[in-house]
Amino acid sequence: MSATITTRKFTVEEFIRLDQMRFFQPDEKLELLDGEIHPMSPIGPRHGGLVNHLNRWLHGHLAEEWLVLCQNPVALTRRDLPQPDFAIVPFRGDHYSGAHPVASQIRLIIEVADTSTDIDLGRKLELYAQAGIPEYWVFNLAAEILEVFTQPQGGSYQAHQRLSAPDTARSEALGIALPLADFLKQG
Repeated sequence: MSATITTRKFTVEEFIRLDQMRFFQPDEKLELLDGEIHPMSPIGPRHGGLVNHLNRWLHGHLAEEWLVLCQNPVALTRRDLPQPDFAIVPFRGDHYSGAHPVASQIRLIIEVADTSTDIDLGRKLELYAQAGIPEYWVFNLAAEILEVFTQPQGGSYQAHQRLSAPDTARSEALGIALPLADFLKQG
């Protein structure tokens, strides 16, 4: 006789309630993907330094109509609450203190992938495309490239570019041009 293992998927509301009840350890970094609770990779110095550098650059180059969320949750579906390194959303006076931003509000998501490349270019890529996020950028530190995904349609991105240090990443929607030589090591 074989045993059947049953798993249970959580909603965003249940996940938040578990956290409020202190079910998780205070220092645990977790995110909810497809109803499953996933531990997040520890942030190494290179990842942290790049996030800090990008955070400063984005704040200095984006128009005041945009808000830069750094390592904060975004509510994509009732079972998805990822915590991307960056989400760019329209500015609101309450800074989204009443509810996490939803997919329709997000213009760009940026992930810095050092040890998390598999999930950032796997499950999260699918998740963001399915949610219709217009632009998804992944700083792939192992390959020293920026992977740019645009034109979400039918649950996947129709356009994909691989940019390196001499290139410039552009977001027409946000009006920015990011010189990658400032962020990636040259070949």
